[in-house]
Amino acid sequence: MREKENPVKKFIGHHVAITANLLRTVFAARVTRYNDNISPEQFAVLVRLSISDGLSQNVIAEYVLKDDATITRILDSLEKKKLAIRKKAPHDRRSNLAYLTSKGRELVEKMLPEVRGLNKCLLEGIDGDQVKVVFEVLEKLRENAANVIKKQP
Repeated sequence: MREKENPVKKFIGHHVAITANLLRTVFAARVTRYNDNISPEQFAVLVRLSISDGLSQNVIAEYVLKDDATITRILDSLEKKKLAIRKKAPHDRRSNLAYLTSKGRELVEKMLPEVRGLNKCLLEGIDGDQVKVVFEVLEKLRENAANVIKKQP
């Protein structure tokens, strides 16, 4: 008896989701040796803060493509781990700015080479032009998805 074709396998979202889940699993397995149980999203926030400290949640949210509520949860978690702190913004007491702690900076410095090595392993056998196309396609998918959300009633 012939098995029916699975239509889900033709959906781009299905392939992206499976790939994202696998990449998250690989990332988690690689960084658990640091004992801070850092998620990819938390790492992205730490890296952003390592580039320039004292950022608003909005700036961080734009960088990691997450909503404000998610950024609040990420920063709460990073504060509990003593990797980041929030301070009242001097120009607006209603908003907070996020900063890396020295522990957070040390963690980023330890993790970056490891994450770069992982990235190199993941891109093995894929040439630079192909990587560029993947980034362009993923960017277009995000743009299209955002447009779909905007058009929904």
